[in-house]
Amino acid sequence: MIQGPPELVALRCALGQQLAALREAAGIVQQQVGHKTGYSRSSVAKAEAGSQLLTGEFWKTADDLLQADGALLASYEQVRAAKQEHEARSREAELAKAYAEAQAHAQALRATATSSPPQNGGGLVVPTGQEVLAGLVASVGAELAGGLAGPLLYLAFLSTPAQTVPIEWRDQLREQLGTFLREWAHTMERRKLLRLLGWMATTVAASPVSSLDSEEQERLVKAVAAPGRVDDEVIDHIEIMLQHCKRQEDALGPHAVLHTVIAQRELVDSLLDECPDELRPRLLSVYSSMSSSVGLYHFDLDDPASAMHYCDQAREAAQEARNTELAVYALCMMSYFSSWHGKAHAGIDFAAAAQSLAGKTDDVLLQVYSADRAGTAYAVDGQYKESMTAFDWALAGLHQQPAGGFPQSTVYWVHEGFIACSHSACLLRLGKPAEAAATAERGLQLIDSSFVSGLAFCTLRLGTAHLLSGEVEEAARVIGEGALLATKNRSARLTGEVRAARGRMQPWRDTPAVRGLDERLEECGLA
Repeated sequence: MIQGPPELVALRCALGQQLAALREAAGIVQQQVGHKTGYSRSSVAKAEAGSQLLTGEFWKTADDLLQADGALLASYEQVRAAKQEHEARSREAELAKAYAEAQAHAQALRATATSSPPQNGGGLVVPTGQEVLAGLVASVGAELAGGLAGPLLYLAFLSTPAQTVPIEWRDQLREQLGTFLREWAHTMERRKLLRLLGWMATTVAASPVSSLDSEEQERLVKAVAAPGRVDDEVIDHIEIMLQHCKRQEDALGPHAVLHTVIAQRELVDSLLDECPDELRPRLLSVYSSMSSSVGLYHFDLDDPASAMHYCDQAREAAQEARNTELAVYALCMMSYFSSWHGKAHAGIDFAAAAQSLAGKTDDVLLQVYSADRAGTAYAVDGQYKESMTAFDWALAGLHQQPAGGFPQSTVYWVHEGFIACSHSACLLRLGKPAEAAATAERGLQLIDSSFVSGLAFCTLRLGTAHLLSGEVEEAARVIGEGALLATKNRSARLTGEVRAARGRMQPWRDTPAVRGLDERLEECGLA
């Protein structure tokens, strides 16, 4: 039985019958049509039966082959137009259903809020005042805002004076708003969509990870509605949200913050065109920082192409802003991404460019970071002496710390533990397991416990060093500890390193130590 709406089935069958009649009149078999159009005989048969539509290219070629003078192609276009109209009606019905569900859920939340108001301190303060509603209407237009009646009911609830949203409601609000807005995405102009994503990021998604009070959040929403109102304080608020996301990523991994930072980045992009000229360099710098973060998150999620794309955009934005430090940072990450994926020469070139630019700044930590990335690229290329020289230079730079500590740096998190972790990975690559173990041990003593991914990587490198030194039992124990850390930070790159470390232990798979490790990996969901 042919599937689909009756009117579409009838049109497809009529088109198929037309094809069959023209083919038979020309004395051509289905296999010949298939050979000419690049399809199988069975696909041609299904097209004639009306159970398969095939592509416009098929019908154009068949029209030419059977000398139909455009009749087949015209009939196909009629079927395609009817199919598109049916799909549009279906989408409208789905949106109507989504609206009804959003409206019902919003009303239920409001009723719950009325019957059982949250206790003080048990929730999250959100923006207040009817200007939030007015800001959304101003940013997307009254017609579109009218279509967003469901989310606007949420806003009416959120805009109740001094309203506090309990933590357990936060995810429901964000998820349903996000789903509804994605359903609307295909009907919006790009700029309007960016405004909505920015609004969602600032009023809902970003709130849980920031320390902005209701007045600060409302100020930010007003800037979304009228980008000409961007000022230093608004940019301060955006930077605060980014810093909170970075801290969350350190502990929870890229999954926890990727979509929020992407939404914030789109918000900043939407503000740039109408931002006052005197503030544009600073806002461009924020855009560069966000792009670098998104690139890093994609890299940790094993998407190297997206990682390089975002970091290259970070570099371009930094250069336009005349922010040399951020341009160096982007180049360093591009060097590391290239090196990690075995493209040593590209890694060396990016690192050399970063070192050259970093030398023109007063940022010692940035110079240290550039040297670290150069050392990694040289190690991937098998250049032991050059790699060790770069790491020696990096450590020497850290030991030149002034009495009051290093000034504020783009790479403020670079310290001796970070360098030791990177150095140990390079020593492993260069066939120096004993030195790698000693370096990793030092790194573990210096890395802060809140930097979960750094601790996990360094632990796994220590375990691998033990294994390459023939210490199988100790390797199994340490790799198990690294796997436990990896469960807290679901980076694809990190879980991949856990599995790679276990893979090296395959020759000892029947030993008690490795069987115990396998049980631990099974418990962690990393088997």
